[in-house]
Amino acid sequence: MKHKTQLLKVLLGATALSVFTVGNAHAAGTAAGTSVENIFTLDYQVGGVDQTQITNDGTGGNDDPTAFTVDRLIDLNVDSTTDTDVTPGSTDQALVYTLTNEGNDTQQYDLTLLDEALNDFDATGLEIWYEDPTTPGSYIQFTGSNYPELTADQTINVEIRGDIPAGATDGQQDGISLLATTLDTSGVLVTEDTDGNDADLTVVENVFADDPTSGEASSGDDGTNPDGVESGTAIFNVVTADLTGAKAVSVYSEDGSGCTTIPGTPTAGAHPVPGACVEYVITVVNSGSADATSIVINDVLDDNLEFITAVSGGDFSAGAFGTPALPAANTDCTGGACEVNFENGVLPAPVSPATSTTGTITIRALVK
Repeated sequence: MKHKTQLLKVLLGATALSVFTVGNAHAAGTAAGTSVENIFTLDYQVGGVDQTQITNDGTGGNDDPTAFTVDRLIDLNVDSTTDTDVTPGSTDQALVYTLTNEGNDTQQYDLTLLDEALNDFDATGLEIWYEDPTTPGSYIQFTGSNYPELTADQTINVEIRGDIPAGATDGQQDGISLLATTLDTSGVLVTEDTDGNDADLTVVENVFADDPTSGEASSGDDGTNPDGVESGTAIFNVVTADLTGAKAVSVYSEDGSGCTTIPGTPTAGAHPVPGACVEYVITVVNSGSADATSIVINDVLDDNLEFITAVSGGDFSAGAFGTPALPAANTDCTGGACEVNFENGVLPAPVSPATSTTGTITIRALVK
């Protein structure tokens, strides 16, 4: 017979009580479907005489061990690792996110990208690529049905890749969210068992535990209850040079004196008569947040001039007069003979926001 009535004898002199638990634990908790069994023993005496041990080991008419099956915890996290600086016209740029299965069972995930509202521009050709869960560092393009499958505690990188429009300007942003929705291992949307704990504790149920305060993107989720959906947002930041260029002319001296000396001291009120020295200044201004590189400035002087000299200056950190070389002093410019070509120029970004750097090309010539 079973010994339930003997539990009353604990009051008479229990001498030992032990509990045994079986389960597999890991960082995400005990795996879903694990059976947790408990067996106790109770030894006691009456009048100094050992009595029959009470236990629930399931043998000899004893009660069966107490047991329950661990439910499936649906928990995940999506996070962006960092924003990405991009330049206008660049292609195959990537925003990187992490997707982590924080639950206690293997799950698949549907992936969706959401281009956030109020962006300054929209990246084009957006694609989702996820890290192969079985081959770290190798990426697979997400086609809409080849869902990544993650074991409990597993984390992979997910990239949203796209092209940056050539017309994007310095300081503009495009925020894009990656949305992950939990599926079972057959690719079916996971739903929560909402009828409360099943009376049969051996049945595995789904329990949502993802954090509703983490801020899902606009996915139809109300953002207040755990739902097996999480998202993270990252931003494409346009970082580029912002160049303007202008050319001005003035009369340096009416009689052509001092024309070879730059900067020198110009003559006030001089007129552009034949024999006068004129000065052209090409000014390039960078007010962006990136260096402008590979600058080429080309100027062919009018036939009615005679080339004297040219110099670069200002904030250019690199660059030189290249092919063709500068004309010799006093070259007649007839037929386009006086070509000024400045190559491989670099105009650095300003050190402080809301400021600028300026490079100049100064050309002197005589009016024929």
